[in-house]
Amino acid sequence: MRANQTVLLDTSVLINLLHGKREPTALLRDLASRGVNLAVSCITVAELFAGMRENEQTATEELLSTLDCLPVTPEIARLAGLIRAAQRRLGKTFALDDLMIAATAILHDSQLITDNRKDFEVPGVKLFPYS
Repeated sequence: MRANQTVLLDTSVLINLLHGKREPTALLRDLASRGVNLAVSCITVAELFAGMRENEQTATEELLSTLDCLPVTPEIARLAGLIRAAQRRLGKTFALDDLMIAATAILHDSQLITDNRKDFEVPGVKLFPYS
């Protein structure tokens, strides 16, 4: 992984980080020390706040302040919809929020770090070798 490359972090990884798990903490520190840009989709921000415990708001805000937040653009929304329709024709069902994150990774040419690999196994998504 080269410096200035962006890696997109899925919600599951941030939850583990907030809960003090060592593996994501060590990995993200290593990536940041090598100059890798760590980012999240704004969908991930919504997912974090939707599932956040009352006492986690400060830590969540602090963590998010260290990451780039990539917005959902019309191109991302369009690609997510096209992927969902194509996968549905194959008999596969994916959550639209996960596909918005997947489309963000695809259009930003970023690897995606997730603990839920099965949720992102769609054409074009480059999954980071993790978990």
